Amino acid sequence: MTAQVICPSAQVDQGGNMVIGVVAGTQDGSARVSLLPAPVPVQTVAHLIPEAIPATEVLRLAAPCAERKCAHFRDDRCTLASRIVARLPTVIDRLSKCAIRPSCRWWHQEGPAACFRCPAIVTEPFRVSDLMREVATPLPTVTDQKHSTGVFNHV
Repeated sequence: MTAQVICPSAQVDQGGNMVIGVVAGTQDGSARVSLLPAPVPVQTVAHLIPEAIPATEVLRLAAPCAERKCAHFRDDRCTLASRIVARLPTVIDRLSKCAIRPSCRWWHQEGPAACFRCPAIVTEPFRVSDLMREVATPLPTVTDQKHSTGVFNHV
Protein backbone atom coordinates (compact mmCIF):
# COMPACT_ATOMS: atom_id res chain seq x y z
CA MET A 1 0.00 0.00 0.00
CA THR A 2 1.00 3.62 -0.41
CA ALA A 3 2.37 5.67 2.47
CA GLN A 4 -0.94 7.42 3.20
CA VAL A 5 -3.95 5.13 3.07
CA ILE A 6 -7.25 6.90 2.43
CA CYS A 7 -10.64 5.99 3.93
CA PRO A 8 -13.32 6.47 1.26
CA SER A 9 -16.09 6.96 3.82
CA ALA A 10 -14.76 9.53 6.27
CA GLN A 11 -16.55 11.58 8.87
CA VAL A 12 -16.69 15.38 8.85
CA ASP A 13 -14.52 15.69 11.96
CA GLN A 14 -11.63 13.63 10.55
CA GLY A 15 -8.62 15.70 9.64
CA GLY A 16 -7.58 16.01 6.01
CA ASN A 17 -11.10 15.64 4.62
CA MET A 18 -11.78 15.96 0.94
CA VAL A 19 -14.98 15.61 -1.06
CA ILE A 20 -14.80 12.69 -3.49
CA GLY A 21 -18.44 12.46 -4.50
CA VAL A 22 -21.93 13.93 -4.43
CA VAL A 23 -24.92 11.95 -3.22
CA ALA A 24 -27.98 11.80 -5.47
CA GLY A 25 -31.18 9.80 -5.37
CA THR A 26 -32.26 7.14 -7.84
CA GLN A 27 -35.70 6.31 -9.21
CA ASP A 28 -36.10 3.51 -6.67
CA GLY A 29 -35.39 5.90 -3.79
CA SER A 30 -31.92 4.61 -2.98
CA ALA A 31 -28.93 6.91 -2.81
CA ARG A 32 -26.01 6.79 -5.23
CA VAL A 33 -22.72 8.61 -5.13
CA SER A 34 -21.39 10.28 -8.25
CA LEU A 35 -17.63 10.40 -7.93
CA LEU A 36 -15.83 13.62 -8.73
CA PRO A 37 -12.94 13.56 -11.22
CA ALA A 38 -10.65 14.96 -8.52
CA PRO A 39 -11.01 15.42 -4.75
CA VAL A 40 -12.10 18.86 -3.57
CA PRO A 41 -11.22 20.31 -0.14
CA VAL A 42 -14.30 20.23 2.10
CA GLN A 43 -13.83 23.90 3.01
CA THR A 44 -14.47 24.93 -0.60
CA VAL A 45 -18.02 23.54 -0.62
CA ALA A 46 -19.10 23.31 3.04
CA HIS A 47 -20.66 26.78 2.95
CA LEU A 48 -23.07 25.59 0.23
CA ILE A 49 -24.78 23.06 2.52
CA PRO A 50 -27.45 24.35 4.94
CA GLU A 51 -26.48 23.85 8.60
CA ALA A 52 -29.55 21.66 9.20
CA ILE A 53 -28.27 19.06 6.72
CA PRO A 54 -25.33 16.84 7.72
CA ALA A 55 -22.58 17.24 5.10
CA THR A 56 -22.20 13.45 4.90
CA GLU A 57 -25.83 13.17 3.79
CA VAL A 58 -25.04 14.96 0.53
CA LEU A 59 -21.26 14.57 0.15
CA ARG A 60 -19.00 11.55 0.18
CA LEU A 61 -15.84 12.37 2.08
CA ALA A 62 -12.44 10.75 2.17
CA ALA A 63 -9.62 11.31 4.64
CA PRO A 64 -6.50 9.58 5.86
CA CYS A 65 -7.52 6.24 7.41
CA ALA A 66 -7.79 6.58 11.19
CA GLU A 67 -6.81 2.91 11.57
CA ARG A 68 -6.87 1.90 15.26
CA LYS A 69 -8.83 5.04 16.19
CA CYS A 70 -11.73 3.81 14.04
CA ALA A 71 -14.42 1.44 15.33
CA HIS A 72 -14.28 -0.42 11.99
CA PHE A 73 -10.56 -1.21 12.10
CA ARG A 74 -9.40 -4.55 13.47
CA ASP A 75 -6.43 -6.82 12.77
CA ASP A 76 -4.97 -4.28 10.32
CA ARG A 77 -8.15 -4.39 8.21
CA CYS A 78 -11.23 -2.29 7.64
CA THR A 79 -14.08 -4.49 8.80
CA LEU A 80 -16.57 -2.11 7.17
CA ALA A 81 -15.07 -2.78 3.73
CA SER A 82 -15.22 -6.53 4.42
CA ARG A 83 -18.89 -6.36 5.46
CA ILE A 84 -19.78 -4.20 2.44
CA VAL A 85 -18.29 -6.76 0.05
CA ALA A 86 -19.77 -9.74 1.90
CA ARG A 87 -23.30 -8.41 2.36
CA LEU A 88 -24.21 -5.70 -0.13
CA PRO A 89 -25.09 -6.24 -3.78
CA THR A 90 -23.04 -4.72 -6.56
CA VAL A 91 -24.42 -1.51 -8.05
CA ILE A 92 -22.02 -1.18 -11.00
CA ASP A 93 -20.48 -3.86 -13.18
CA ARG A 94 -17.23 -2.22 -14.23
CA LEU A 95 -14.73 0.05 -12.58
CA SER A 96 -15.44 3.74 -12.92
CA LYS A 97 -12.75 6.39 -12.69
CA CYS A 98 -11.77 7.06 -9.11
CA ALA A 99 -9.40 9.78 -7.97
CA ILE A 100 -8.42 8.02 -4.73
CA ARG A 101 -8.16 4.39 -5.88
CA PRO A 102 -4.31 4.30 -5.77
CA SER A 103 -4.41 5.04 -2.03
CA CYS A 104 -7.89 3.73 -1.09
CA ARG A 105 -8.05 1.38 1.90
CA TRP A 106 -11.06 -0.50 0.45
CA TRP A 107 -9.42 -0.99 -2.98
CA HIS A 108 -6.17 -2.32 -1.51
CA GLN A 109 -8.02 -4.61 0.88
CA GLU A 110 -11.00 -5.85 -1.16
CA GLY A 111 -10.08 -5.01 -4.76
CA PRO A 112 -12.72 -4.43 -7.45
CA ALA A 113 -15.44 -6.02 -5.31
CA ALA A 114 -15.40 -2.92 -3.07
CA CYS A 115 -15.50 -0.58 -6.06
CA PHE A 116 -18.56 -2.36 -7.48
CA ARG A 117 -20.45 -1.44 -4.29
CA CYS A 118 -18.83 1.91 -3.50
CA PRO A 119 -21.40 4.18 -5.24
CA ALA A 120 -24.12 2.83 -2.92
CA ILE A 121 -22.27 3.83 0.26
CA VAL A 122 -23.53 7.04 1.82
CA THR A 123 -21.98 7.88 5.15
CA GLU A 124 -25.18 9.34 6.60
CA PRO A 125 -28.08 8.34 4.36
CA PHE A 126 -31.40 10.15 4.51
CA ARG A 127 -33.16 6.80 4.36
CA VAL A 128 -31.41 3.64 5.45
CA SER A 129 -32.39 0.00 5.01
CA ASP A 130 -32.03 -2.53 7.81
CA LEU A 131 -29.31 -4.30 5.80
CA MET A 132 -27.32 -1.08 5.36
CA ARG A 133 -27.65 -0.34 9.09
CA GLU A 134 -26.37 -3.86 9.94
CA VAL A 135 -23.42 -3.55 7.55
CA ALA A 136 -22.49 -0.11 8.93
CA THR A 137 -22.58 -1.22 12.57
CA PRO A 138 -19.03 -1.78 13.86
CA LEU A 139 -18.25 -5.22 15.23
CA PRO A 140 -18.17 -5.32 19.04
CA THR A 141 -14.75 -5.40 20.65
CA VAL A 142 -13.82 -7.84 23.42
CA THR A 143 -14.33 -4.98 25.91
CA ASP A 144 -17.79 -4.29 24.48
CA GLN A 145 -18.77 -7.95 24.81
CA LYS A 146 -17.68 -8.08 28.46
CA HIS A 147 -19.64 -4.93 29.32
CA SER A 148 -22.57 -5.33 26.96
CA THR A 149 -26.12 -4.94 28.16
CA GLY A 150 -27.54 -6.32 24.95
CA VAL A 151 -26.82 -3.20 22.87
CA PHE A 152 -23.56 -2.72 21.01
CA ASN A 153 -21.35 -0.01 22.44
CA HIS A 154 -20.07 2.20 19.64
CA VAL A 155 -16.88 4.23 19.68
